[in-house]
Amino acid sequence: MNTNRSEPQGRGARILFRVILVALGAALLYGADRAAKRAYPRFAPSAGQRAVDALRSGDQAAESGFFVEHPYLFYTFRPNMVAFDQPQFNARAHRSPEIADHPAPGVVRILCIGGSTTASFPYVPNREDAWPGKLQQILQEKTGQKVEVINAGLTSGNSADFLAHYVFRNRYLGAQLVVLHIGGNDGIALFFDNYSPEYTHYTKGWQNTAISARPFERQLLKSALVRWLYAIWLRNTTLESAIGRENITTESPEQAFVNVQKNQPDGFRRNLTLLLRTIREDGAEPVLFPFVWAPDERFRRDKTFSRYHDALLLSFQKDRAVMAELSESMKVPSYILPHDAIEPGMFKDWCHLNADGDAIKAHFLAEKLEPAVRALQAKLHEATTSTAP
Repeated sequence: MNTNRSEPQGRGARILFRVILVALGAALLYGADRAAKRAYPRFAPSAGQRAVDALRSGDQAAESGFFVEHPYLFYTFRPNMVAFDQPQFNARAHRSPEIADHPAPGVVRILCIGGSTTASFPYVPNREDAWPGKLQQILQEKTGQKVEVINAGLTSGNSADFLAHYVFRNRYLGAQLVVLHIGGNDGIALFFDNYSPEYTHYTKGWQNTAISARPFERQLLKSALVRWLYAIWLRNTTLESAIGRENITTESPEQAFVNVQKNQPDGFRRNLTLLLRTIREDGAEPVLFPFVWAPDERFRRDKTFSRYHDALLLSFQKDRAVMAELSESMKVPSYILPHDAIEPGMFKDWCHLNADGDAIKAHFLAEKLEPAVRALQAKLHEATTSTAP
């Protein structure tokens, strides 16, 4: 009888022990995942993180790629793309809501041109939190009048791409101010041998490469630990391969620095000169807003790009010198964000920001642009009232 009683008790103890082990295991996994979530942005491979972002962003972006080929523009973001469960790009492939062909009477329209640090996709999931979206909100609050800001950012875009996009598409939108947040990707053009101002030395033509995630993988990628494993696995993946442009990692850091030293940014100078002239011929005013990169303490933590720190810095300085030269000779305002304006922790890598960092860009630029916007609003108001019956 005693033996029969102890058997159920022993079975109950074993079940309880297993429950405790499962609970402890779950607690350990939860703790490890939370720790991984904090460390992931800092230590996981940067290229792998970008690939993981592409996988997580949503069915349409992951299965088809962010970009589509275009016969004259070379490439654009995918029009009407939805990612992170919300609209990202409009029918014109701008990261903005749909707009009319021309601004409504009395409305100041601002066009923002730049690379991935202007588009801010997928780094800032909500397009209204990207700095052009924030700029619109701040300027409307400051002036009390409607302002339209178009985010024409183009990931991996350089001055040749921006010129083509402006000439064939963006010049027809009737913007009165055009902000050029540039000088980063053109620096990368200096990294390669046999430099050509037409950029044919490192742009090889369209190569459609998409990253596809299966449904169960999207569920797995909710875990920071799994994201870390995927980032390591995809560390050699580049989304830029879709547009057939050489990645800087094809050169050693030493050779890249030598190339940047000997190459001169002639392509950047001539593309930017023509872009500035064309903007003014269209009756708009250009504004230079030079590319922003992370402070050294953050830059040197980047797993991939920290090795190229010296070459990148020199290339950015050369591009900034061109912008300073053209700003003076063509009387174009240039607003340089102080290098300590953005905290290192707001950088998701060596140049891309989170929403808080983009907000700082927006506030800085809004302060600089407010007088010009108010002057334009007064001019538009006067023109509207003078033509009224």
